[in-house]
Amino acid sequence: MIPNFQIIAINGIILEFILNPPSRIKYTAMKKLLLLSFSFILLSICCFAQGNQDLRLAQQYYSKGEFEKAAILYKKLYEAQETNNYYYRNYLKTLTALDDFEGAEKLVKRFMKKSKGRNNASSLVDMGFIYRQQERDEDAEAQFEKALKSNPTELNAIKNLANTFNGIQEYDYAIAVYEKGKKTIKDPNAFSYELALAYKRKGDFPNMITAYLDYATLDPSRIQTVKNAFMPLIKDEANQDELQSQLYKRIQQDPEETVYPEMLTWYFITQKDYESAYVQVKALDKRLNEDGSRVFNLARSAAREEQYDAAIDAYEYVASKGEDNAYFMSAKKELLQVRKTKITKTPDYTQEDLEGLKGDYTDFISIYGKSPATAQPIRELASLHALYFHDLPTATGLLEEVLEMPSVDKTEMAYCKLDLGDYYLMDNEVWESTLLYSQVDKAFKEDILGEEARFKNAKLSYFRGDFDWSQSQLDVLKASTSELIANDALELSVFITDNLGLDTTTTPMEMYARADLLRFQNRIPESLGTLDSIDRSYPGHALSDDILHTRAQIKMTQRDYPQAVAYFEEILQRYSDDLLFDDSLFHLGTIYQYHLKDEEKAKAFYEQLILEQTGSLYTVEARKRFRKLRGDQLE
Repeated sequence: MIPNFQIIAINGIILEFILNPPSRIKYTAMKKLLLLSFSFILLSICCFAQGNQDLRLAQQYYSKGEFEKAAILYKKLYEAQETNNYYYRNYLKTLTALDDFEGAEKLVKRFMKKSKGRNNASSLVDMGFIYRQQERDEDAEAQFEKALKSNPTELNAIKNLANTFNGIQEYDYAIAVYEKGKKTIKDPNAFSYELALAYKRKGDFPNMITAYLDYATLDPSRIQTVKNAFMPLIKDEANQDELQSQLYKRIQQDPEETVYPEMLTWYFITQKDYESAYVQVKALDKRLNEDGSRVFNLARSAAREEQYDAAIDAYEYVASKGEDNAYFMSAKKELLQVRKTKITKTPDYTQEDLEGLKGDYTDFISIYGKSPATAQPIRELASLHALYFHDLPTATGLLEEVLEMPSVDKTEMAYCKLDLGDYYLMDNEVWESTLLYSQVDKAFKEDILGEEARFKNAKLSYFRGDFDWSQSQLDVLKASTSELIANDALELSVFITDNLGLDTTTTPMEMYARADLLRFQNRIPESLGTLDSIDRSYPGHALSDDILHTRAQIKMTQRDYPQAVAYFEEILQRYSDDLLFDDSLFHLGTIYQYHLKDEEKAKAFYEQLILEQTGSLYTVEARKRFRKLRGDQLE
């Protein structure tokens, strides 16, 4: 940059011209002075530009390993500004890269002389580094000790000296500088962050954890920085144990400090240990006399991670705070939702489980009434009646009541309409069903809800045998922003195309779609009878593998897992080139992992899917499950 004094000088001259116009006698002299000043500035600009060009070129040479060329340019830059620390350091680094230790020593001594003592401590470190490079370790240590004994007193001077040691990977000396610096400036918490980095570089993780925790306690806003630092390190089991040990010890020694339980909570969440995290957030909530928000948020996170027991405990705690609490109603509603999800996703749930859940929903609605605020629990109770108790009149009656309520949330109303449409279809009220789907489609045209409604209408057309219209809708939905809808649309579209393309008659396909609808309506014996009719009337038809697949899915629903396995394995044996091959592998892995409790067989099917079906939609999930069964630590 152009020196400020030059700019100030020329500005002063111009201002003098404006305020005090020169006389004829002085004019010539002033004009000469202006021209001289402008020439001086122009020369400075040219020199500055040349210096920048030399610096960039030197940096390029150094990065390419062309140290001789870099050294020539750095020497030129340094000699032009002998007190410039940046040029000095780069020149020194280049000389040591060339093993020109004699030249490096002369440079350090020259720099110390020119700096007049300002950088002596760092220069001593530089000299020690030169000796270390020559394996003159005693001489190097002597220089390092001199630097350490210089005992800088200013904060920046302490940091500069420590950074010089860090730059040559002498981390023990850097740590010693920081420790002495704490005593010098009489601040036991100073340099916590810098110490943490030095210990990390050294590989001393216990002390690194200590320093980071010290740093976090100085300002709560630093907690995220510490979490980010710990994240890659806690993949190692030894570091996990050390972090837990230090946090528990600090909690005992300083029970009023909230940083430690917050960090411990975060650690447990990273390990998917929500039960232990719940213990910490509950303790924090009580200690700080909070409103339960911390526990409520943990409950939601646990529910998303399918840690249902922890979520239930957390929701129950928030609800126990009473009806005056801001989170009370949300906690009660989401508690029911999590309990429903836990029961219905558990392979061995009993009828008693379902009856108890239905009773809890009924009690909740009887206490808090049927209103827009309870529309979601009403919808969930309706799904229990329809899907698990096969009581369609009660289910449709509940949802029809919601639709009559004023001021129900627009999105909740749409979900109720979609569910009611399904229940009407299950009851063979096709017109009512498509009407509801179309209403949601129209109200949420640009939303995923609208796409879901369009998919339901497309599938309804498939059930009815209107394959062309269904296919036209599915082709659009394959580009859905929802991966789930896009995959479902693609699957049904491919199925229709594959099984209509070579047939001269649509009758087998119409029969299969009819069987699919009967299964959707839970009319299982009629569905199986229709599938049998296809086998008898059209033996060896292209739908044979799909019929086997449907039978397997029905057996899974009925919890007849051995028979489901038999059907899926028949698909593997008879239809190894079929589209349902990867699907069957995945379902076999699922059955053995979660229902038959044979992890080795589950691993075998997942591994086969990963190795042989690389393009499958199931590959990513299969890989996750395989690694988990193998005992890998997942992120």
